[in-house]
Amino acid sequence: MQTPEVRIAIAHSNQLFRESLSCYLSQHDPFCVVHMAPRLGETGKDLAVQNLDVLIVEFALLCPLEEHKILRTGSLPLGVKVLVIDVPEREEDILYCIEAGGASGYLVQNASLKDLEVNLAAIARGETVCSPRIAHLAFCRMSWFARLEANNGLTNGVSLTRREVEIVRLIEAGLSNKEIATRLNIGVSTVKNHVHNILDKLQLPNRYSVVKHGKERIAFAGSV
Repeated sequence: MQTPEVRIAIAHSNQLFRESLSCYLSQHDPFCVVHMAPRLGETGKDLAVQNLDVLIVEFALLCPLEEHKILRTGSLPLGVKVLVIDVPEREEDILYCIEAGGASGYLVQNASLKDLEVNLAAIARGETVCSPRIAHLAFCRMSWFARLEANNGLTNGVSLTRREVEIVRLIEAGLSNKEIATRLNIGVSTVKNHVHNILDKLQLPNRYSVVKHGKERIAFAGSV
């Protein structure tokens, strides 16, 4: 039985990379590149008529979050899966692709073309390729968010907003206020206000104590 064609779009800032990747994939069945663009904004509006299966996205296009809403607000055709590539080998960045970017899969920066083929084939089958460690962390996150909503944030009865939860995660990842502002595409002053509110709600003395507090919550979620 012939393998069904996998129709692919590539969103990457580097034209040489886009064209090289397209050339490579076109020589390997069942992949077929039907669209390329340097930005997500130039892919979302053109893909509805492409009968697309997978969108390959450069990690840098998700950071800052100028255009990632395309992946989360239904601008992509229903059923299109997302593979994020060039992902830094930090657990927080990989989880970010899943949580913020809605990724079905990811490739770290030192991945090979063979890795790309394996991941594309898995995604096309409705599967995901990831390390046991990342799978464990993803389950812990899901458990944490479920408990966050069910138990007022696991914060002694204090409820954090979704934005505040997102900032807590980025603080835990070691990002500065400026880096958080860039990642979330908001002003540094806005980040400072959120951090102040988080510390006030959790009755913590400084942003460094947020890291310990967060690790305790994740450990609690992962133990269930």
